[in-house]
Amino acid sequence: MTQTVSISDFRNDLSYYIGLASHGDTIIIKDSKKGEEIVQITRTQRWDPVAYKAMLKRVAGTFTARNHPEWATRAKVEKWLRQSRMADERKFDVYPG
Repeated sequence: MTQTVSISDFRNDLSYYIGLASHGDTIIIKDSKKGEEIVQITRTQRWDPVAYKAMLKRVAGTFTARNHPEWATRAKVEKWLRQSRMADERKFDVYPG
């Protein structure tokens, strides 16, 4: 669940909102004067080695040379990467704001 709260309300009930975040809620702190969101607070993710190993077993074989021939060899991966980067039209020297 996501809750949006003003800075002053967050400051007044800090332990309450930290408790909500620690139980999985997302807390968004908003500057009511400027009308913009400033901070998002979420619970930290914990690494679970058992779940990670189970996930690896589930996805093993998903990416193969048969269903992704562009990744069959290192040379093909490099070529595919170069082409995809060249196709991207993003300009990082221009700030959109």
